[in-house]
Amino acid sequence: MSLQSAHAIKEQTDLGNFTVALVRASPVNVPYPPPSNNWYGQMHDINATVDFGVKLIQRAALSGADFVAFPELWFPGYIDVNPGPSKLLDNYFSQTITVNDNNWKKLVSAARQNGVWLEFGFAQHINDHVYMGQGLVNSDGNIVQVRQKLRPSGNERTIFSDGTIDQLLVHKTPFGRLGMLECWEHMHPTMTFAVHAQLENIHIAAFPWAPDLDVDTGVTRSEVSIAAARLYAVVGSSYVFMPAVGTAAVFAPNGTTVASIQASDCVDDTPILYHSINATVFVSSNLTYDTTEYSWAALQQVNDAYPSYIPKDVNNSFIGHRQNSISEMRRVGPIMLS
Repeated sequence: MSLQSAHAIKEQTDLGNFTVALVRASPVNVPYPPPSNNWYGQMHDINATVDFGVKLIQRAALSGADFVAFPELWFPGYIDVNPGPSKLLDNYFSQTITVNDNNWKKLVSAARQNGVWLEFGFAQHINDHVYMGQGLVNSDGNIVQVRQKLRPSGNERTIFSDGTIDQLLVHKTPFGRLGMLECWEHMHPTMTFAVHAQLENIHIAAFPWAPDLDVDTGVTRSEVSIAAARLYAVVGSSYVFMPAVGTAAVFAPNGTTVASIQASDCVDDTPILYHSINATVFVSSNLTYDTTEYSWAALQQVNDAYPSYIPKDVNNSFIGHRQNSISEMRRVGPIMLS
């Protein structure tokens, strides 16, 4: 089937059988399955990874997908490095994406040519900073949103800079109200509350990677990520699609796991997890402001219920907005947390 015929099919999307494709394959040169750290001296390769991503988008479209979702930081891949300068970190900064650069245009073009909506996680380069970016592109190749992870988690904060709260948005689409967050953003009410309040029908919960169930990697184990995605589905009464390198899953609004695949399942045979839902019930959904658990009144209740014995006057109103300089990190390595 040609790209042209694939696009023709996408122009006649069946909302009663709306199909989402979750990428679980690894970026080029990133070891698989997670959480392997055996790099064999290889480096991230953004050009090869974008070309591979375009092939996966085409494959998904030809398999009937209407929406393709990639894991967090899939372009060019996740990174976790030790303190101090390193070849791996230095190379990583050269493998990032700037909005409207050639690799960005390839991804946008792939969405348009294949007639699919596209969500993708990428290392976003802006001036002297790198962010955990998340892009949303519609099937016409128009940019719906580019956001940055509001607060990178753990050691991510030593490399990536913070996003801003104005990017916590839900978008009205032809197939319902759609929102997206990254990884441990799903653990923080300061990030989930505002998104839940916008009454999503479909949510993309992008995680960078997930091992097999029962593989103990501490707080990054799959059971923890799945618990966050499942709770998000129940609380928001929305379908939650969880792309991740390795284990990927889909959760219904009642928290049921309706599709999943584990990291050890052959990625060559199944680089993508597919799941279809009936989106016709979402088209007419509207916002209500006064009756939900995430309304303005609920926010005030949270404020009123805050324990009186806990001090409310602090020197800093909240965790400071963190910006890490690429030029400084090339010299000293990750900016360690104070």
